[in-house]
Amino acid sequence: MSLTVGQVAALPALGLILRTSSPSVEREVRWVAVSEHPDPTPWLEGGDLLLTTGMSVRDDLAHCLAYVERLVAADVAALGFGVGLTHAAIPTSLVAAAERAGLPVLEVPAPVPFVAVSKAVSRLLSAEEYAESAAAFDCQRRLIRSALGEPAGQTTEVVGVLAKHVGGFCLHLNARGDVVSASPASAAGRAVELAGEIDRLRPRGLLASSSMSTALEHTVIVPIGVKGAADGFLVVGSGRPLRSADQAVMNLAVSLLSWEVSRPRVMDEGMDPWRRLLVATAVEHGLQHDTLTEVGLPGLRPQRAVAVTWRGASGRPVPDAVLAAANATGLAMVARRPSGEVSGFAAVDDEGRLPDELRALVATPGVHSLGVSCVLDLAESGNVRQAIEQADRAASLGTGLSTFGDEPARGLASLIDAATATAWAVGYLGDLMTTSEGPELMSTVRAWLDQHGQVDAAAQYLGIHRHTVRHRLRRAEAVLGRSLDDAAVRADLWFALDAVRSDDRGAAPALGSP
Repeated sequence: MSLTVGQVAALPALGLILRTSSPSVEREVRWVAVSEHPDPTPWLEGGDLLLTTGMSVRDDLAHCLAYVERLVAADVAALGFGVGLTHAAIPTSLVAAAERAGLPVLEVPAPVPFVAVSKAVSRLLSAEEYAESAAAFDCQRRLIRSALGEPAGQTTEVVGVLAKHVGGFCLHLNARGDVVSASPASAAGRAVELAGEIDRLRPRGLLASSSMSTALEHTVIVPIGVKGAADGFLVVGSGRPLRSADQAVMNLAVSLLSWEVSRPRVMDEGMDPWRRLLVATAVEHGLQHDTLTEVGLPGLRPQRAVAVTWRGASGRPVPDAVLAAANATGLAMVARRPSGEVSGFAAVDDEGRLPDELRALVATPGVHSLGVSCVLDLAESGNVRQAIEQADRAASLGTGLSTFGDEPARGLASLIDAATATAWAVGYLGDLMTTSEGPELMSTVRAWLDQHGQVDAAAQYLGIHRHTVRHRLRRAEAVLGRSLDDAAVRADLWFALDAVRSDDRGAAPALGSP
């Protein structure tokens, strides 16, 4: 779909009159420009409807030919000439030059202001853009339904839907360049003429793509696969350039075909490829209730859902049992991420509470934490991404279940795994942990830190002389090989001593406890 010169000329409210006969009025109009300059081309972008009253135009054929040639070279879609100001009528030399060069000329009647033309074209362009977006969205829905159909026909369905959307042809080729599916079927022969380009792209893996254009056709080749070498290629050809909405549709088709060709590999890894596909699609396009209903998840309403992230203990992957149990509830749609975490979306009650069967999975052996996002409208892709980020952040707050927004109620130490913190603390304290005087040096340093670096207050707290405190602090510096005058050292010491104390007692006491 595109706005043409003919459509603009046909607008009854403007009363425009086409004064040329041979030039095509099927040229695409991308915008409206107004200029009285004899050479307006530096300010044009191509596809413009140029409006002028002809202040710099003389009724001279040589002059008009040069003027028109500059406009044609700048890919002007048409010339709109306003009469009744500089010229009572369009100069005959200008019309003759335009006919010769193939440039449509529209007469803008005297009562019609140029701004009215600009507004009318802007409205038409907006309507065209909306129609394109609606068509692309509808095509994306059909692509997803095709991918969720019977495996035997998934590739053919996806290719057919995409070919129909672009009004051209579509090929799915395997890694060797052989045709897996073609739409229309007669397009299969195009694989031979594209073999050289496929051979050129193949060594570059998933990072390579190609775009080729002629006067009659625009062709795009994109690799298919999940990682490493390309598992195949998607070829899309159309009689018009692909617009941004078309690119979005094609990108979704590439994702769907990539998951399809990698399906055996993913299943060997014990994962549910279609559940993972749904999660990936939701991230790009938002959760849609009708799609969820079609796949048996009617209870997962996009407007009453949260993102969730389970993290494994000690950096290991989350157990498969958590993935299976969460999906089996019918209240969640989760998948494993490359990092080993399990993330996705889950239903909540009217108070925003996660179902008990999902909350209980945080106690599964091998699970470190469960992060839950705020309740957002997950029908919006932007909200989906934000929710996942919130769930990831909440999962990093510490062990157990955490909801995004809990950070202010937690200390910085809760963000670090206890075992990791203890191991670091033992290494940081070094000889202070093993020397015979270590216990009294550590208790003195801890008291001094708890009392904000005040020697007298630490001495009073410990019941010893202030000179003894100073002596022990100097001994601690010597053993550690670090200066207590360094604020960073004091901060590290506080966390190290707190981690050791937490490990000894099972829980960190309040700041200032003896």
